[in-house]
Amino acid sequence: MGKPLFVFYSFLCWAVFSSSLLAQSNQQTTVTKFVSDNPTLAILQFDGAEAAKKQLLNTLYKSDWFRMLPQEQAAKAQIRLQVRHRENPNAFEAQVTSAGQDSFLCTGRHDNLNEASFALVDEILKKLFNVPAYCSSRIAFVMSGQNNMKEIYSCFLDGSGQERITNNAAISTEPGWGHRNALVYTMARNNSLSVVLVDILHKRQRVISQSRGLNSSASLSPDGQFVALTLSQDRRVDLYVKDLANKTERRLTNDIYVESSPCWAPDGQTLCFVSDKVGKPQLYLLSVQGGKAQRLQTGGNECVSPDWSIVSNKLCYSTKSNSGQYVLAVLDMKQKNPMPQIITAAAGNWEAPSWAPDGRHLVCVRSSGRSRDLYIIDSWLKTITPISQGANLALPAWAPAF
Repeated sequence: MGKPLFVFYSFLCWAVFSSSLLAQSNQQTTVTKFVSDNPTLAILQFDGAEAAKKQLLNTLYKSDWFRMLPQEQAAKAQIRLQVRHRENPNAFEAQVTSAGQDSFLCTGRHDNLNEASFALVDEILKKLFNVPAYCSSRIAFVMSGQNNMKEIYSCFLDGSGQERITNNAAISTEPGWGHRNALVYTMARNNSLSVVLVDILHKRQRVISQSRGLNSSASLSPDGQFVALTLSQDRRVDLYVKDLANKTERRLTNDIYVESSPCWAPDGQTLCFVSDKVGKPQLYLLSVQGGKAQRLQTGGNECVSPDWSIVSNKLCYSTKSNSGQYVLAVLDMKQKNPMPQIITAAAGNWEAPSWAPDGRHLVCVRSSGRSRDLYIIDSWLKTITPISQGANLALPAWAPAF
């Protein structure tokens, strides 16, 4: 559960480093928030194949930024689209009319029909709400295979476009993005652990940590220059930060407790992580320059799997409720003393949350019965949308827009 769900490994490892991907610049984004409901949207006119219209409607629905109205009620919609679609390659053009705004044109082109619709809806969201590319960003996740092996795959928010990222015939787990073309994960093979960096664009992989003991729970900084991770070089499980350019490392904690699951603040200067310092997993903040960690006030129950949105500056995490099930909670880090907000109420264990690029939605795993399925949660309206059904998936991580 979680990232790495506070699971501890007992494998022995040894060390090798390699160079980083090119750093990516930070992007500042402001998202307009609809508090009580989504704005209504309808397609007033569609010129093109019925399959293209169906795909576009599905993407608009899955984006979860609109309340869809049927075409016969289009005159009542706050946002109205007039759309044209042409094939070879797929190209959408949409004239968008929104209450209180001048109409504007959006386009989406791609050889694949699904991805053309993602591009169009992303442009609509960007112009209406200043939301970063959301529908076209991929979700990495872990899928179990034969002989207890695990590999990492990715898909889009509607479950389409599934691609395999690893083919290690090993246990590949804990995927985490730095930017949309760089991903790290933990690989367990031959009784050793290593952290691997993936260049998604060029389909290359490099081992960046393979020291003796634990090498796990890796998290890339927003600029892609550093990786925070858990090591146990002297039989203590502590946090380290590595510079991927010069291969140096800095130890951040040095105590008898177990630290894990680091994630970066949007400014790249602070880490949130999990520690069992008080006898159960809790969340702490720590400067990447070191110093004394500060415990976040999340209540007394177990808290694991934090993730920090670069867009909304909010932390999400999984916490054990008084009933014994895991639920998802959010902390608004813009507030001086943030208070937890529970965003899941449905039955099952809700685990391993990861923010979407829009800073509003998140992907997670819901465990219920024998199934472990991916779900998208709207942190504003607290609605849930399944991506998979009856699957056995784990540890999703949503790629940022940039």
